[in-house]
Amino acid sequence: MADAATASATDDGSEPGGDSGPESESVDRSLLGAVVAFSLLATALRLVHLGVRTAHWDEARHGYAVLRYGATGVWEYRPILHGPLLAHANELLFGVFGASDAVARLFPALLGGLLPLSAWLFRERLRRSEVVALAALLAVNPALLYYSRFARSDLLVATFAFVTVGLVVRLLDTREPGYLYAASVSFALAVASKENALVYLACWLGAGALLVDHRLFWKRWSLVGDGERRLAAPDWLRGRVDEAVVLFAVLNPLVVALVPGVGRVVAIVLLLVVLRCALWVVPRDGEAFPAIVGVGVAVLSLLVFVGDAVVATYAVAWLVAAAYVLGVLLRGTDAGRTLGLWRGPVLLSGVVFTVVVTALYLPRGTGVGALAGDPLLLADLVESALFGSWTAASDLWFGSVQDQSVLPYTIFFVKTLLAGAAVTCVFGVVGLLLDRYRDGGARDLVAFCGYWGLASVVVYPVVMYGMGPWHAVHVAVPLAVPAAVALSLVYRWGRDAVADRRAVSAALAVLVLTGGAGTAVGAAVATSYHSSASPDNGLVQPGQPGTDLDPALAHVSAATAAHDDGPDVLYYGAYFAMDDESAADSLPVTDEYGWRDDTYRQLARNEAWYNRLPLPWYFEQQGLETASARNATALRAALESPPPVVVTRAAHRDTVARELGGGYEQYPVQLTVNGTNTVVFVNASAGRESKR
Repeated sequence: MADAATASATDDGSEPGGDSGPESESVDRSLLGAVVAFSLLATALRLVHLGVRTAHWDEARHGYAVLRYGATGVWEYRPILHGPLLAHANELLFGVFGASDAVARLFPALLGGLLPLSAWLFRERLRRSEVVALAALLAVNPALLYYSRFARSDLLVATFAFVTVGLVVRLLDTREPGYLYAASVSFALAVASKENALVYLACWLGAGALLVDHRLFWKRWSLVGDGERRLAAPDWLRGRVDEAVVLFAVLNPLVVALVPGVGRVVAIVLLLVVLRCALWVVPRDGEAFPAIVGVGVAVLSLLVFVGDAVVATYAVAWLVAAAYVLGVLLRGTDAGRTLGLWRGPVLLSGVVFTVVVTALYLPRGTGVGALAGDPLLLADLVESALFGSWTAASDLWFGSVQDQSVLPYTIFFVKTLLAGAAVTCVFGVVGLLLDRYRDGGARDLVAFCGYWGLASVVVYPVVMYGMGPWHAVHVAVPLAVPAAVALSLVYRWGRDAVADRRAVSAALAVLVLTGGAGTAVGAAVATSYHSSASPDNGLVQPGQPGTDLDPALAHVSAATAAHDDGPDVLYYGAYFAMDDESAADSLPVTDEYGWRDDTYRQLARNEAWYNRLPLPWYFEQQGLETASARNATALRAALESPPPVVVTRAAHRDTVARELGGGYEQYPVQLTVNGTNTVVFVNASAGRESKR
């Protein structure tokens, strides 16, 4: 992103950042005021009626886990619940405000409200109208609005990743080390939000490679002469990059992590290849050669004799070797001298990143109290936070869980983007093309974000686990930059048409702008407020309950308020039944296997707990004790001391009603958007007595 503010003129004809006088300061204040106004609008949109929608299964599972974390003080990273940031934030918020749907969504909502402020970071790379358009898109995009009002980590990782890019841009514009440290913290928070921060990094590397290709290797097509492209790479670079360097770069940790089935043996072979490539590049008489050999031997020893955290261990050796290889490639160049001057800040920012990630992934409760008696345990905890978390995440997200057909996921993803980010996607592609072929060539920032967004469209159908509409967030954020460019261009066309009295052109510009704004705002209102749990809503995932549970939950609360003898809630039927209710004391809830009668078999079936969602989240808030009955015999035994609440599938309604014998009111609910018809039986007399 080496294009500075001089890449394009701003809307009033001056160069961005080129005037530091009073008039420029006044314009900057007005621009900042517009960005802040959109941030305030975004915050208001995200906070209004925040707790109205019933919790999605994912929200309920995460909220339940945080409640257990608060009750026990024990937490450790679970890949299926994603990164620890939301859990730690909500544990704090629940302690201050109490647990509820609104409080569970408060952190993503506030972060989504602040997201438009990130447009200010690009003020020296974009026109003023483009900055305003970017803030507006981030404020009202339907997908961003919906999932800012959702207790998931997708909005978190998208926000912190986008802010990281903005801070790096400011670093390039100002050369202030503070932006480097801030970027390291921001990306650390992205990594602590969700595992697909690594997908962001891969997309950035791909987009950056395309920019390097444009800037270093190829000139533009010539309109005169032979019309052939000519290699434009510097002589020093062409003389130093050979097959060994290319192979070393290809075998980077991200590529290795994305290759399925990378075990210890494969990692050892790849590491030997990487080390051989690095040793071909570095001189034998320098310090790099013995350093790479020493690190290589140490890491190979770990892989051979320990074998844990294979990819993370591989990454350590690769990064050390990469630092020396890069130093050799850039020796004697301006880039090399610049990196030499920034060696200290870069190392410090790496330390900051590592400390933040470790602190957030560090297990809580288990083993932590023993640190006072044995400080050496800290090393084990840090290993668990970094390498243990990576191993758990890679086993799930890069393992067999991703064995899926790409085409259905691609079709689903495109439909989701049309439902939640149509304006951003259409204008994003148009803006990327318009900026690419404008006079003076493409701006690096616009091209980078465009490539990043388009790469995400291709990548997420491959890596997504389940058809989650929330993945649209990861496309909407980067494509907002080229979309803002297109909207700004239409605005300027319309403004010039008005000045030149070209009524037709002005009307077309107004039509495009109002049509785009109306489409985005209309979709945002429909998806987030009017039909936030409707099966017709393209942003709704099937785990969203199809009915409002609040009326039934209010009666449950009243009926159980004075109950203190036995379970408060009884689940009936194999769909909900657990053999061991205590298995839900901490997540994940799993079936129990072991040896019995000389046979390894299933000892307890507990995973039906997940079918109860989102009810466990609400019942745990009220501190209700639960039990279950798998069949009619167990039901009759449990009803010898009738609980105030019984939950069953609608197919068992008559059986339960007959066994209860009357006195219970029935509340039909849908636990998923497409059905899962369930009936909640509530003891009406218990509810009336509790109100006396």
